[in-house]
Amino acid sequence: MGSTDDQCVRLCLDGHPEKFRHLVLRYERPLLKHLVGRLGNEVDATDAAQEAMVRAYFNLKALKKTESFYAWLLGIANRVAKENHRKNQRHVKSIDFSIDIEAVADKTDARDGQSYCTDQELAQAIGELPDLYKQVVLLRFYGDQSCADISRSLNVSLGTVTSQLSRAYSLLRKSLRKPTAYEQNPEVEL
Repeated sequence: MGSTDDQCVRLCLDGHPEKFRHLVLRYERPLLKHLVGRLGNEVDATDAAQEAMVRAYFNLKALKKTESFYAWLLGIANRVAKENHRKNQRHVKSIDFSIDIEAVADKTDARDGQSYCTDQELAQAIGELPDLYKQVVLLRFYGDQSCADISRSLNVSLGTVTSQLSRAYSLLRKSLRKPTAYEQNPEVEL
């Protein structure tokens, strides 16, 4: 394995494809670490790393500076990561965020039995949230996902998820708040 990147690439191009194995062994760990940082989880990063290596092998003839194999490989890996990100975004956008009132009722009943609004009111309030907030509420409470899980599945930071949840709670409180007797009829003295 003492061969340089340049030597391995040149041998691969000269009819010795088994030499690509040396490049894979040399760069699989750093490539995986790089992609975990980009994609946020090891499963997606492993898939992306394999895809990047396959693309590199089949496009080896396009490499102009054979001594710059690793930089070229990182470029391929970054494109694969962007493609995965776009694919995941399309998947998230295609999730149906319609409200299942019976599922809401099940969650409400599972709590401490106290309900400050009807199930119908809660479902309607969630349904009226902007999609951005609706998806985090549904994933958090009806998908039983942690904030970290939501962060990974939506490919956003944990802070973004918590701030979106906070804003969603605020909107739900405002929507579900029952007006006081005075607010309903301000002309009546208390």
